[in-house]
Amino acid sequence: MTLELGGKSPVIVFPDVDLDKVIPKAAIGFAANSGQACISTNRVYVHESIAEEFVSKMKTHLEELYSKNVGDPLQGAVLGPQADRIQYQNVLKFLEEGKKSGAKLILGGGRHGDKGYFIQPTIFQDVFRPWKCANCQAPEDSYIMKNESFAPIAQVNSFSSEEEVLAKANDSEFGLYASVFTRDLNRALRFAKELESGQVAVNAASPTFSITMPFGGWKQSGIGSEYGIEGLDHWSQMKSVYISMDE
Repeated sequence: MTLELGGKSPVIVFPDVDLDKVIPKAAIGFAANSGQACISTNRVYVHESIAEEFVSKMKTHLEELYSKNVGDPLQGAVLGPQADRIQYQNVLKFLEEGKKSGAKLILGGGRHGDKGYFIQPTIFQDVFRPWKCANCQAPEDSYIMKNESFAPIAQVNSFSSEEEVLAKANDSEFGLYASVFTRDLNRALRFAKELESGQVAVNAASPTFSITMPFGGWKQSGIGSEYGIEGLDHWSQMKSVYISMDE
């Protein structure tokens, strides 16, 4: 049996990148298919030196491309509805948890329009735990940082060092997909090795993948692989045969 399960995938953005190139890729990572993707990359970690610029540009990008083009994807809309009423209601509860967390609501945060199960593209910045400390950034155990929303919702937190952001990115029960944006190839290779994820994209975000390479999750994101030679191996029954030539 192969199980490909959910995720809470991180995106890491370092200050040596061109944000105008990164923003559209990062947006697709969590907003494509209205966020209804197992490999959706919605835990976004941005270096503190560019965090405000990133959030500002992401807000503008979502307003211009996604928020104004909502409807039936089969008719060309960029942002469609949630799959059904139950999922739609779960997303609304998720949004309320985000607001309770004390995070800054930069964009969205509710229903789009008054018909159908449409959710506004949403950005939460700096998730806090006010019951611990009014000005303390949340550890990774806050509800919206731990749980999969399956909706076009991003949580953006800042970081100051490689060690800090790697620890935050890996502090999850999931390990399906991860992205790192940097021009430093040595750094990219370090993160590709250390990120606890079945897929790692460098200067790209989900849904980037190839059917010639294995696709599968680590930790609670699944077991086994599909695609590539590994996918065939997983569904092959192996046999060892020992033959004595004495006779």
